[in-house]
Amino acid sequence: MNTQYSNHQWMSATPAIDTLSLFELTLPGTHNAGSDWKASYPLLSPPRHWIACQHDTFYSQLRHGSRALDIRLTYDSGKQGLGKFPMHHNGWRNSRTLGNLVTDLDRFLNENPDEFIIVDFHKLDGNAFDFEFLNKMMIHSLGDRLIPTKNRNLSLEQLKRISPVQRILVGARSHYELNSSFFISQIQHEWIGETVVGTNALQEFLTHVLQKTHGTWSPWSLSATSYAALGGPVDIHTELDAWFDPAKSDWAQKCNIINVDFIEESRIVDFCRTANLIKARQRNA
Repeated sequence: MNTQYSNHQWMSATPAIDTLSLFELTLPGTHNAGSDWKASYPLLSPPRHWIACQHDTFYSQLRHGSRALDIRLTYDSGKQGLGKFPMHHNGWRNSRTLGNLVTDLDRFLNENPDEFIIVDFHKLDGNAFDFEFLNKMMIHSLGDRLIPTKNRNLSLEQLKRISPVQRILVGARSHYELNSSFFISQIQHEWIGETVVGTNALQEFLTHVLQKTHGTWSPWSLSATSYAALGGPVDIHTELDAWFDPAKSDWAQKCNIINVDFIEESRIVDFCRTANLIKARQRNA
């Protein structure tokens, strides 16, 4: 086992976990990955501290270890190409688009070819949303990198043997214009369901969710995020580090995707890697 690793290549530096599938792994994810502090926002938007959930770009999030990107798109027919799909947070758009996502994914995987990423199209909003064009653009832009849905339950080791470049699994709500050979069903989100969420309420919710048994035949995402009425998304790295440390609890081992804000602040990537090593040892035993 390689004990020296950087977050940008934590998966490839940990070959012991290759016996596990993407749904068996514990993956650090970025909540509302398309709404970050370095994006630009229209003048009439709320202050960015109310809507920005990450510090930096998709590329930066991936470099910091995120392996599941929570994406919320809307549709703008007046734009061109991939710019037709801007990112948003509760309807508030920003300068990030599907084009930025595709570019950052491609750049990251060119640099780190054996990392695996789940792109979770959690919201595809708007009455006139063009599913056909989204399907066309994803296959045109990232087709060589997409893991076919028929291979979604294979281990990382098996996926590597099949292809040196297929490293992205895409999930979205079912639609007849989305090719089911490349889009798995919408990823289940376990979310508290409240706009304003304090850490005490969040801890109670997480405790309740993680008492349930979740299967490994399909992906699911746990929203470990807090939101303050006056301050917006909250940096809760102290709480995350206490709750998900494998030395203190088995919470990380029970998860598939742990969806967090401001991923750079906590040790969630390290905890996910440790949880996966525990899972791999249990599998091998």
